Amino acid sequence: MTVSRTGTTTVSRTDPALAGKLREGAAAVLTIGGDEELTPELVARVKTAAEEAEGAEGGVVLLLLGAGAGSGAESEAGAGAGSDARSGAGSDARSGAGSGARSDVASAGTGIHLVNTWERALRRLETADRPTLALVAGACTGPALEALLTADYRIAAGDARLRLAGAEDGAWPSTAVHRLAQQIGTARARRLLLRRPWLDSERAAELDLVDETVAGAREALERTAEIAEELSAVPGREWSIRRRLLFDATLSYEEALGAHLAACDRSLRWRVPAAAPASARPLADAR
Repeated sequence: MTVSRTGTTTVSRTDPALAGKLREGAAAVLTIGGDEELTPELVARVKTAAEEAEGAEGGVVLLLLGAGAGSGAESEAGAGAGSDARSGAGSDARSGAGSGARSDVASAGTGIHLVNTWERALRRLETADRPTLALVAGACTGPALEALLTADYRIAAGDARLRLAGAEDGAWPSTAVHRLAQQIGTARARRLLLRRPWLDSERAAELDLVDETVAGAREALERTAEIAEELSAVPGREWSIRRRLLFDATLSYEEALGAHLAACDRSLRWRVPAAAPASARPLADAR
């Protein structure tokens, strides 16, 4: 069920004490900027968050996603967070607020090995022992949106705007496609893949991409803190066992992974510069 709440505070003015308290109580914290590209450093941060979550007896895995969520919680909370998983949002917060934000996952130099490593790190986070709670604010696309789709519970600030990553060859064919189809249905997923529209927070909630929308940034943090406290009460691995039952009710991720990686490999080849030999590009009729 979608719950809407009102508020007026922007992310840049959020309460630093509240943000800091939320981070301190988490089993792990991962920040991904709104249009951050896929890099080895990002994969390392995801792995760090997953490792921290695996060793935790309580707390949630907190995902701060989007141009707004990263900048607000990161800058206001201060520099006390030291792990790699808790850094890396800085420049993205200044670049992704508008509809012109970059919306591709990978650059021309990205290889399929990195994509495979990313997918496996994301899956490790998705199956963490502790519940995952996402707060998304501002523009959110690329890896940030892919991470959002792995979260157990998702809260969107009023300025959140979501879009699937893609390039001239269409939407990025990662396992985000698999998650979308499983979570919101094939028909809805098809429309998003075909047109890749920007979705505001209300529309994202209507499509069940987020669970709650909260108009103000401070109010969004307050609500996130409330949900974090509630989910933190779940003991040990109990939620992960129940989550696994949900996963087992549908086509398994492992069965779908190979096809998604093959599609990603083909998409990466389309990013080869035009001057490259024809053999470097995929055949027009390749499957």
